Amino acid sequence: MKRTKESFFREHPEWEKRQGLSGLREFDGEDLQYDARNKYNKDLQKQWIQQQVEEKRQKDAQEKAEEQAYAQQTLEINRFRGMLQDNFHQKKTDIGISTKQTNLLLAKEKKDKEEKERLEKLRYEQAEVQLLKERGQKQTYQG
Repeated sequence: MKRTKESFFREHPEWEKRQGLSGLREFDGEDLQYDARNKYNKDLQKQWIQQQVEEKRQKDAQEKAEEQAYAQQTLEINRFRGMLQDNFHQKKTDIGISTKQTNLLLAKEKKDKEEKERLEKLRYEQAEVQLLKERGQKQTYQG
């Protein structure tokens, strides 16, 4: 390849004044807001995570409170059911005792009635026997 022209780098006459400056402040496709947007997204994600953690904590606390309320309600229901069962058994025992006493009283009345009837029958039979004995004896005529 043939060299047609050679040029050497020549400094600008006022190179000291231009040192550190760029001719372009922004390039095509360059994202000047990248760092700020990235920081904003990280902060936003951090807030979302904190919000989710707080919501989970509140949900757990609510579930725990509901479980405690359910346990308390179950305990009260079981205690009340126990009281009702005790009351039922006491009434059943009282009814059994009352029935037993009533049956004993009825049995005594029946026994007394049967004894009375037996004695009346015995007296009647004795009176009948006495009457028959009197009839069977020879009586003198008084005429």
